[in-house]
Amino acid sequence: MSPGSAATVFKRLTLAAAWLAIMPFHSQAADLLEVYKQALDHDPVYRAGMFEHEASKEIYTQARAVLLPSLQFDYSKTKSKQDIVSSDNTVFAKGSTSFPTDEQSLTLTQSIYSYSNWAYFKQAKAEVRKVAADLENVRQDLVMRVAAVYFTVLRESDRYQAVEAEVKALEKHFQLVDRKFANGLANSTDLLDAEARYMQAKARQIETANTLHDALQGLKEIAGKLPDSLDALGQNLALQRPDPATMNSWVNDAQANNPVVLSRQSAVDVAWQEVRRQKGGHYPTFDLVVTQSSKETGGSLFGGGSEIDSRDVLFQVSMPLYSGGAVSSRVRESINRHYKAQDELELVLRQIARETQAAYTGVVSSIIKVNALQKSVETYEKAAEGKRTAFESGVISSGSVLDSERELFIARSDFSAARYDYLMNHLRLKRAAGNLSEADIVGINRLLKGVSLSTDTKALLAFGAEF
Repeated sequence: MSPGSAATVFKRLTLAAAWLAIMPFHSQAADLLEVYKQALDHDPVYRAGMFEHEASKEIYTQARAVLLPSLQFDYSKTKSKQDIVSSDNTVFAKGSTSFPTDEQSLTLTQSIYSYSNWAYFKQAKAEVRKVAADLENVRQDLVMRVAAVYFTVLRESDRYQAVEAEVKALEKHFQLVDRKFANGLANSTDLLDAEARYMQAKARQIETANTLHDALQGLKEIAGKLPDSLDALGQNLALQRPDPATMNSWVNDAQANNPVVLSRQSAVDVAWQEVRRQKGGHYPTFDLVVTQSSKETGGSLFGGGSEIDSRDVLFQVSMPLYSGGAVSSRVRESINRHYKAQDELELVLRQIARETQAAYTGVVSSIIKVNALQKSVETYEKAAEGKRTAFESGVISSGSVLDSERELFIARSDFSAARYDYLMNHLRLKRAAGNLSEADIVGINRLLKGVSLSTDTKALLAFGAEF
């Protein structure tokens, strides 16, 4: 492909994609906090967790109900028809009649003592603590997912800008080599190499544009809609070490406050109360039953009707004796499930300790990495500029310039990724410790005061299709 045709084909495409990726907006851009609030209302995962929490809370009301009195009203109306078939009473030797009977009763039942019911009530309270911890886990997970997709968009945008700069530099170099080749100052190998590197960079630009488009759709998936633009990270990022400074402090906090740990601890309590509830199958129960009833009969074969009111007070004791071994079997089952819950808690404690340590070292190493990569970008920029000048003067080969441009692109991409990794590691550390909150998003928002990133995907799609 000639330099003129290459420039013609790609100029229009480059401008379209560049406009999409970095065009600043004068309108108010959405920041991380706004996207998080949108996700609270529209993210299906969080909303499902919230509804699960609301549904599971009802088990407390249901368990308390078995300890409170129950009141039941019964009413029946019967139409009876009677015929005398035989009778020793000569007065009523024969005859027939029909009459109605109305019965109604009001029964109050109060459990005085049931070992199983009280264990069930305590189990329900433990279950409520568990579902509260589960909901908090879902909420903190939402913070992490929102931050991850938001930073993915920003990282891919930075990567696009880096590859765009590489494309422009390689296009300029390609044109320079072509002029030198026309004047006999460069060989055909240098020309072909410059063109090939230029085309490779254009291919990476298209790939990066597609990745950016997918990242934007991921943001839309979690937030329900895509804002017109996003606040991007500024140039100056203050790097802060974890506070408190010791890893053990973070591990201790994580094992005490992480919602997954709290959920598992409550699950152990739930399993233990289930053991007690099943053991209650061996114990007696005491109930008080008070029944007020009324029966009105419209007649009978042997006399007139009647209306009878009665009140029964029953103190009932039930003592289970033998049920084929079912109760003992359920007790053994619940004991083993309690052991299982204890081991699952131990597993979570170990996992949380490892995740906390990894997040802590991730923050510390990210600080070193960001500082090192920032210096490498500055160095590669100076090196690339120097090699461009040296090539124009005929001091170095074209390949050295092409290599420097590639190295500069890699350094810029790695530096951008390291900054977002630093922020994500900070959030992971707070997440592991169980104290990740909206305040952490507010803190990151103060850093998102750079240019506004457009989220219009139409130019991206047209860019990829036309190429």
